[in-house]
Amino acid sequence: MMKKLNLFLFLVATALFISCSSDDDAPFTADESLIPGEWNLTEVRSEDGKISATIQGIPVTGDYSVSGKDYTASVTFATGASENDPNTLSSTGGFTLVATVTLPTQDPVEVEEVVPSVIGSGEWTVEGNILTTIIQGETLTYEIVGLTEQTMTLKVAIDEETTIEQLNNLSVTITGSQFFVLTKQ
Repeated sequence: MMKKLNLFLFLVATALFISCSSDDDAPFTADESLIPGEWNLTEVRSEDGKISATIQGIPVTGDYSVSGKDYTASVTFATGASENDPNTLSSTGGFTLVATVTLPTQDPVEVEEVVPSVIGSGEWTVEGNILTTIIQGETLTYEIVGLTEQTMTLKVAIDEETTIEQLNNLSVTITGSQFFVLTKQ
């Protein structure tokens, strides 16, 4: 069971990084003119992370936290050359995702995963405080919770149920918030 639990935790950590949705509470309107330029990823963190599943008939609920290290990722946001041209983005590098899962009566389990490429290349738009990217046909949204000339903080609210095929289609519920902090070069 411990081997299955470790695989479960690794897959949950992976799902946390790639799962995205937006939070519709708009505390401010982002100044889109501050976004173009090259930004370095300097922090990844989570808040209020919860996971739950049933493993071999036993309900399992716990807390998770996500952080990052070994950052080499940068994202370049460019505006379209004319009104009819889309805004574009491209990225290089990655980071190491560190996920810690704490279950009742268990020692915390830490899983590290190297994320070699952060986002890819595509298009971006901003409406209010929502940054939307389209990468290889996939639309992702981020709430801009902080934006200055030097720092941009993006939030992804996670509230989803997913199935992990590698664990006999195990159904997992993941909730919480993940933050990405970018610093302009």
